[in-house]
Amino acid sequence: MKKILAVILTLALSAGVCFAEGLNISKAEEFVNYKIGTQRGTIAEGIARKMLGDKAGAQLTTYEKATDVIQALKVGKIQGAIMDEAPATQFKRNDPDVLTILPEPLTTEQYAIGFKQGNKELLEQVNKALAEIKADGSLEKIMLKYKEDPTAAKPEDIDLHVGASGGKLYLGTESGFPPYDIKVGDGYTGIDIEMCALIAGKLNRELVIIAYPFDSLFMAVNSGKVDMICAGITVNEERKMFTDFSEPYENAAQVAVILTKDYAK
Repeated sequence: MKKILAVILTLALSAGVCFAEGLNISKAEEFVNYKIGTQRGTIAEGIARKMLGDKAGAQLTTYEKATDVIQALKVGKIQGAIMDEAPATQFKRNDPDVLTILPEPLTTEQYAIGFKQGNKELLEQVNKALAEIKADGSLEKIMLKYKEDPTAAKPEDIDLHVGASGGKLYLGTESGFPPYDIKVGDGYTGIDIEMCALIAGKLNRELVIIAYPFDSLFMAVNSGKVDMICAGITVNEERKMFTDFSEPYENAAQVAVILTKDYAK
């Protein structure tokens, strides 16, 4: 991969590639020639930095939310984006003639719920509840609902179990990540929100949702501000060094997104 990127970069430089013109992208490796946007603190940012190497300072821009990345792409501030496949698919569904997802995923991965290291009691309780909603089909039903239509539910449709006798369960999330985490008015919807609400019900606890920028979630859970975090969080070895994770609840991938007009089939 590094040799391929180096060859592409050398050819691009010798040809005098300009960021403002000549886009003709068919695969993500060609992003080495262009300005890339990602959500800050995500796996996508790590992929982009590795891809760009020394060029990252000049060619990579990070944003607080995935929605911000797509907006920057549409107005020309960046020329390509790297992000999780499910939100990319939702953004393309909203602008089918404007956005193109490149065919080959950059990575495959799994999402899980994060906990402060050592909080084994809550981790075990959540894993048990998660296994139950997988087994009875509830989780699959939630995923299908939001992937077909991220506006399928309103915040008031989701039972947060207010006043539950087991106390409150504080969830940290990031609210600009459809179809998993979506801010609607003063409330929240999405796969992660409704899944965690079901888990809270299994634990006889009230779910309290607190939104953070994605790159602040790990600090929030490890400092005790929230009990757990869930926002399409990919499990990897680096994150496991400072955060404990539940069993995975979703398979996912990172993809590259460009403007359709720049796609070379």
